[in-house]
Amino acid sequence: MLNRFKGWRERGWVQIDAAAYEQAWQRFGGSVATHPLVVARLSAFSGIAVRYLAWEQGGEVKAAIATWGRSLALSKDELKRHGKKGLFDLGNAELILPVANDIEVPVRHRARYVSALNEGRISTFKPQIESLAMARTP
Repeated sequence: MLNRFKGWRERGWVQIDAAAYEQAWQRFGGSVATHPLVVARLSAFSGIAVRYLAWEQGGEVKAAIATWGRSLALSKDELKRHGKKGLFDLGNAELILPVANDIEVPVRHRARYVSALNEGRISTFKPQIESLAMARTP
């Protein structure tokens, strides 16, 4: 049953290696919490296997994500699930996912604080109730 959920979550995505994820991140950008070295080192530190996925169109990578099970990598929820709550703390890090400007992809993995910069590029994007407060002029 769990494999069916994984199949649904990853439908349309293909597994890639860390080097391909890094190339996508360099090409499309991202945040500190999605940076390839940060993801790799904190995944190794926590002992949680990271899985890299790409969305391809016409044989070309258009988006990439790093995952821990059913969540995006470095998720506080996954740390808790593995009994490692508080192992490291990135705060409420904004997730800017490496996605090309000319595509809209479904991201079915759990994530908090996905950046509004990804709005229009992630078809499953829903603003969450608890969002980041940004400084603005009064």
